[in-house]
Amino acid sequence: MNSLLPILLLVPLVSLLVGFSFSNKNEKAIYRTSIISILVNFVTIISLTSYWITHDFEYIIFKGPTLYHSSEIDFSLNLFIDGYSLAYIFVATLLTGAIIVFSKNYIHREKGYKRFFNNLKFFYLGLMLVLLADNLEILFVGWEVLGVTSFFLIGFYRERYLPVKNALKVVSLYRVADIALLLGIWITHHYFGHSISFSNFEGLQNTESHVLNDAFYHFMIPSVFLIAAMVKSAQFPFSSWLPRAMEGPTTSSAIFYGSLSVHIGVFLLIRTAPFWENNLWFHFLIGGIGLITCVLATLTSRVQSSIKTQIAYSSIAQIGFMFIEVALGLYWFAIIHFTCNALFRSYQLLVSPSVLSYRIHEQLFHFIPPAAQKTEGLWNRIKLSIYVLSIKEFNLDIFMFRYLWSPLKTIGNSFKFVKSRTLIYSMAPLFILGLYTVYNQDILSLFMLKHLPEIFAGLGLMLILKSFVERDSSMVSWILIVVNQLFLSLAFGFNEEFDFNQIHIFLSGILVAGILGIWILNRLKIRGEDISLNQFHGHSYEYPRLAFLFIICCLAIAGFPITPTFIGEDLMLGHIHENQFPLLILVVLNLILDGLVIFRIYSRLFLGEHKKGYHEFAYRSS
Repeated sequence: MNSLLPILLLVPLVSLLVGFSFSNKNEKAIYRTSIISILVNFVTIISLTSYWITHDFEYIIFKGPTLYHSSEIDFSLNLFIDGYSLAYIFVATLLTGAIIVFSKNYIHREKGYKRFFNNLKFFYLGLMLVLLADNLEILFVGWEVLGVTSFFLIGFYRERYLPVKNALKVVSLYRVADIALLLGIWITHHYFGHSISFSNFEGLQNTESHVLNDAFYHFMIPSVFLIAAMVKSAQFPFSSWLPRAMEGPTTSSAIFYGSLSVHIGVFLLIRTAPFWENNLWFHFLIGGIGLITCVLATLTSRVQSSIKTQIAYSSIAQIGFMFIEVALGLYWFAIIHFTCNALFRSYQLLVSPSVLSYRIHEQLFHFIPPAAQKTEGLWNRIKLSIYVLSIKEFNLDIFMFRYLWSPLKTIGNSFKFVKSRTLIYSMAPLFILGLYTVYNQDILSLFMLKHLPEIFAGLGLMLILKSFVERDSSMVSWILIVVNQLFLSLAFGFNEEFDFNQIHIFLSGILVAGILGIWILNRLKIRGEDISLNQFHGHSYEYPRLAFLFIICCLAIAGFPITPTFIGEDLMLGHIHENQFPLLILVVLNLILDGLVIFRIYSRLFLGEHKKGYHEFAYRSS
């Protein structure tokens, strides 16, 4: 029966690949391929559920092939299903099928009909990877897929300003969650000395000696997973992204941010519970975050004028309750709560256009003017203050910008005295010198060798910060990113002695994607197109194939799973030691910023309004 588990991945993967072969006009074939894959998976899930019930609710484990193996990492496609994941998969498949049926007519004759269904199937594949993963590496692959498909579906109406802008906002925060999860993988590798298997581990029990004491790990390991869960499930203080993520089609909003994707943080906490369930203070921390989120989200949802924003904050409040339930150890209660909330929010979002139309029509004939608001007295003033704060969503969006991104922009702007082109030309000989000394380390003193990793990682961070604030040329920004990755490889190379084939794996993905990206940008420039980063250009309207190739390059540079860059990144992180916090912080900042800059370049060049006179285009406010 365990051989049925790969079917849950193979069917949506085959459906996705087949979907690429259809033209956008062939809507029937696109729809039938999508719905057949969901039906096959649904039958498979029913079979697995029957087996699970009749065999005393035992785990079902599938030992898959090893995708990459070394002394430091074992990247195996092992799958695992238990009651929690089975319930989630059942709801996910049911809702995905319903959304596909609903979208058949809802997206009818849209220019992105094929693109929408392919993204939906890619999202479902990523969700299956997260839910079926038996180790953190496979879970991270699915986690990344969810983030990328979110970006595509929020910006589905890519010729408009607001969807693209909000897609960029959401993917910026998602990048923080991605790196938090990657840090969790790194810390667990150091603590346990091997990859974690969800089907066979008993929490933070380890007999190996470490540089750092166990108390550090008992706090850090669950903390990074909690940060990832908070961002993905829009918990305080990361709540403001969810309403902005509903710029895409209503159907994608229903399945992503009303039901499935937004609840994945709860699933992550349940799956990683052995890391923190013996830590009483962590129970209070999770419950406290959930409680604060419940209060703020409830207040905000009651005063918003937009239907989607009301539903978004109502869903956030319910997820806050789920965090409290998880903190209390009521995992099955949280899963039941998730099931009810997911079904209800999907229904709300799908019927909201019809209900809204009816209510507006009814208001014309039965208008009731609001009562005059009392402003005297302390209690009334407190209520009005809370009301204003709720309308402003407690300024969480401004808070995230001011304290998360604005400092990085300020630091990047401090390097404005150095011209970008001058910086690139000066870094070229430095890289060549560094490359020579990596292979001839005996010519350097031990003191130099000890500090060179931090020096090169710091130089890489300076380059990526310079790219972060670059506005004049996307070519310069792109080259700065590639050079940043080259300097990171030098930092890893100097850190300790190991097989240089690991660096070669990392560089193979960087160089191929980097050179192809330069070729695409140069091709746009030769054709007389504007490639500055001052505004959105919408070049995907005229160059859809170049846009597709460029996003592939972006994903490869950013370390998207299964690319050589991702495998190399994972290997390189494994060589950062437990007590090398300065190097770790520099590398983490590099990884967060390179993802932000890469998606910004793609968005500015290929998304947004395509302002040319031979076709209509949307206004900036749309």
